[in-house]
Amino acid sequence: MTHEFEYPYTVGNVIKIHFKTPDGLESTADANIIKVFEPFTLSSVMLIRMACSSLEGDMILKLFDRRFATQLREDEKIRPWTPDTETEHCQFILDGGASEFITQLNDGETPEGSTWSAAMDETYLHDHMLDLYKTEVQVYSTLKEIQGTDIPKLLASAVIPIPCLGQTSSEYTDIPGILLQYIEGFPLTDIEEYTPRESWQAICEDAIRVINRIGDLGILNKDVKTRSFIVRKDAGNGFKVTMIDFALCKFRQDYKDVYDWDKWKSIQDEEGAVGYVMQRRLKGGFSYHRSARYEKLDEEFRMGE
Repeated sequence: MTHEFEYPYTVGNVIKIHFKTPDGLESTADANIIKVFEPFTLSSVMLIRMACSSLEGDMILKLFDRRFATQLREDEKIRPWTPDTETEHCQFILDGGASEFITQLNDGETPEGSTWSAAMDETYLHDHMLDLYKTEVQVYSTLKEIQGTDIPKLLASAVIPIPCLGQTSSEYTDIPGILLQYIEGFPLTDIEEYTPRESWQAICEDAIRVINRIGDLGILNKDVKTRSFIVRKDAGNGFKVTMIDFALCKFRQDYKDVYDWDKWKSIQDEEGAVGYVMQRRLKGGFSYHRSARYEKLDEEFRMGE
């Protein structure tokens, strides 16, 4: 039986958010969706407006909602979400299957049977999205000193309660998310449209500076894309670059061996993911100069390539 479903993340809709600020203040408030940033690939991102005494104004809501993570579902070869799928998932939760399944996954065990049910797929995706959420929150915490300048300010962690067969919420259905400072600007990929050619070199160099500053603070980003940088007008006639999207990161503190960390840095080549891409894109409008740190990594790990 197919149930009708109203898509929740559309302009004009109001969603209820429970949030907790970094200083520990908790509250629940209504959020009015002002703008939606589609397509949703991994997370669902929207501009919201809240009128709450502890958190007021326009801000970004980033939700790690398995239901609408279209690219992730395609990558994992998991069928699109439906309300009927959710009913099966909720029954799996209430029967105790979800808890047992997650325990097996976390212990590195393969559940019996070669084919997972739809409920298992949803449970796996929820657990995976929760890990991504936790990583992003940890990154923002690690990068606290550059919040508000090179990255947005983390305003609060958030939860969207999702009912589950009579229960008002469940740890296996509630949607985790974060509330971020809204940076009004445009993607780095669009600088040809919004900025004069003479500014391109400085803008791209600022993006590379941000990448390397984040690396200095112990973060390796496995998913650096030029669209993950927002460019906004700065004081005077200049421009400032801010980086977003940190769900796919590694932490220096997790690597005892400097060699292993440097090897990962070389493989990911975060700097080149911006420099080489923008140099090709701007066709003479930007000249990428490899930094000394990456030249050293190239010498150590890429000499044979």
